[in-house]
Amino acid sequence: MLDVIKRALKHPIDYSGIYRTTNLELVEKIDEGNGIFSFILKTNRLPKWKAGQHAIFSLPGKSVEGKTWRPFSVASSPHEGVIRIGTIISDTPSSFKQHLSSLEPGEKVRMHGPYGELYLRPNIKKVVAVAGGIGITPFRSIIADLAHNKRNIELTLIYSAKDSHTYQSSLDAWARENSNIKIIYTHTPEEVNAELEKQVGIHHNDAHYMLSGAPKMIEVLREKLHSLGVRRNNVCNDPFKGY
Repeated sequence: MLDVIKRALKHPIDYSGIYRTTNLELVEKIDEGNGIFSFILKTNRLPKWKAGQHAIFSLPGKSVEGKTWRPFSVASSPHEGVIRIGTIISDTPSSFKQHLSSLEPGEKVRMHGPYGELYLRPNIKKVVAVAGGIGITPFRSIIADLAHNKRNIELTLIYSAKDSHTYQSSLDAWARENSNIKIIYTHTPEEVNAELEKQVGIHHNDAHYMLSGAPKMIEVLREKLHSLGVRRNNVCNDPFKGY
């Protein structure tokens, strides 16, 4: 945990939120399918955060072996009044995820944050976002926020998943509410590359490009965007992912 704080303080973005601690309790665990679960958490007074940011979570009172905390993007928008996180629970989960998965409603979760740089700044008017698998979580938050607040921002999301797309029904509903939101569903890296090239051809450096997914996917897509002439300052990704 200390290493995360040290790295955050070296970054020019404001990471002061990492010092903010909130004690939450589990409301509900939702099986989203394909090994993905959402955890709905609440408290009487939620901290402020920007849609798309992430936080550090720990499980007080649990005997977690190994690393006792995990970073997760906050998948809920501030207006929803809860903290939602989504993660993959495999057949052989880590000790942390075993304890997380076995939580009962009312049990406690501790959160440091939210904080981070993956959010829509006031000067952003066009966004091309790419989500891979569970990397959809910050964009669920951002799109829910856009639909609720009717912000005049054009957002195109390229969402890739091998099987079904988590949160698809909610994403489609928000896209119907706000005509500036467009969702493109894909299943393979080839489809992602084709759609991304198409979007770069349309928007070039008039858009900001936001990436969320496995570290290798982010690395490949950042290099692709740079090769297509997108400025580095126009590309943003969240370095902390809750896999």
